[in-house]
Amino acid sequence: MTEYFIEPALLVGEIDENINFSLPPVSGEEYIKRVVIEAQQCADVVVADIDHKQLKKPTIDIEPLSGCVEAPPWLGPTRDWQLYQVSEFSDTRLYVSQLKNGIETFKRKLGRCEMNLPDIEDEKGWIKFCSGHNEEKVKTVPTLSVIFHLNQPMIEQILEYLVQHLSSQKKIQYELGQWIYALLVVLEMPLTPDICSCLRSLARTCSIMRARSEELEVREIGALNLFICLVARYFRQLDLADP
Repeated sequence: MTEYFIEPALLVGEIDENINFSLPPVSGEEYIKRVVIEAQQCADVVVADIDHKQLKKPTIDIEPLSGCVEAPPWLGPTRDWQLYQVSEFSDTRLYVSQLKNGIETFKRKLGRCEMNLPDIEDEKGWIKFCSGHNEEKVKTVPTLSVIFHLNQPMIEQILEYLVQHLSSQKKIQYELGQWIYALLVVLEMPLTPDICSCLRSLARTCSIMRARSEELEVREIGALNLFICLVARYFRQLDLADP
């Protein structure tokens, strides 16, 4: 059977290897003969001669992301506690969503009010604002009036700012934790790939802080457990969940 596939498809007769390739072929048969001669001159296997000195090293080091760091036995939340937090969070999202719909209707009737908020591209400005370190030196609480003033792209962008900032901290500042929770409450689903990655980074960061819990207070550990729980069990990143 294999011999059938190696039989020539076209019969071109005797091949004169002294063909003058500088002249164009005068017939289709002569053209085929030239193709056969050129094919016979090609090596069966060709290996490129690579000068490794000319290859540039990668400018970005890519490290695989692992899951959450397992909690010390005395700090991990129970399964009942996690399920309760997910239920409470779900109820809060539903309640806030109903309020938002009513407020949006009210705004359309009276017009939108302007708020003195940082520009959405001002990462440092938002970190200071949500950390309570604004120019007026007044602690900023995430009120519904502020949260409802943000559209979904702004919510996602601010959340990314705060999670990135949190990765360089040793613990979650109280005001910052309030803002992260509030943004999660109004975060729409399904998640985009970018915001999904952001939430997974939040859970990992919290698990690392929890593992280094010598200087953390009880309420701070509770906040860490809560964010890990919500990311894993409400936003369905179950591979990051505590047992």
